[in-house]
Formats: sequence, C-alpha cells, structure tokens
Amino acid sequence: MSKTLRLILGDQLNSKHSWFITVDESVTYVMMEIRSETDYAAHHIQKIVGIFSAMQEFSNYLRCEKHQVIYIHLNDKNNCQSFQKNIQNLILEHNFTHFEYQLPDEYRVDLDLKNLCKSIFDYKFSC
Repeated sequence: MSKTLRLILGDQLNSKHSWFITVDESVTYVMMEIRSETDYAAHHIQKIVGIFSAMQEFSNYLRCEKHQVIYIHLNDKNNCQSFQKNIQNLILEHNFTHFEYQLPDEYRVDLDLKNLCKSIFDYKFSC
C-alpha cells in the first residue's frame, strides 16, 4: 500500500490548499518546530512563539477535519532538529513510500528539501 508523507512549513498554513480538499487515510501531514529554523538568524521570541502557535492551531484544525497529522514540538525527545533527519526517521518508522512538499519561500529551505529528496531517492523512496 502506498503511504504519503507531506511536509507543511510554518508559512504554508492555508486551509484552502488543494491538499486538504479530500481526507485520505494514506496521507499523513507533518509539521515540525526545529532549531535549524529558529537559529539560522536572530528572531524576536514573540515571532517564534507566534509561528509555532499558528502551526499548532493549524495541526489541530487538520485533525478536526480528520486528516492524519504528525506534529513534532521543539522539545520532543525524538526531534532531531532538522527537516532531513526528522523526515528520514518518519519515513523509516512509518514505512512511507512517498514524500511531498510545497515549494518553500526561502532558497536555503528549498535547497535542504531538494537534498533530502536526493537522499530519499538514493534509498529507493520517491519524492
């Protein structure tokens, strides 16, 4: 059975996106609070708190709509603090066969996710 993991970034909280039109049991959404996103530049603490709060509310909204969601909090024991490591771990742990993401606004995140897809492809997964 095909299982898809879809990454939602903190600036992609759009309930009208086509991903959310249909509830599909084979699709799981992942959102994560990670240090690589909070520490790459100086941010005001209120900005970080606001983004994380919005992400948590959006994940709750998706759950209420019956979507499957994995939410990784900043201080979770198994949080590797990077998109790549967390996603690779989730793929292996939950046997996902596909990984999808929306185009990030930031070049550095886009590059990270492209590299992630390359590494996933090397392990016979698909992006």
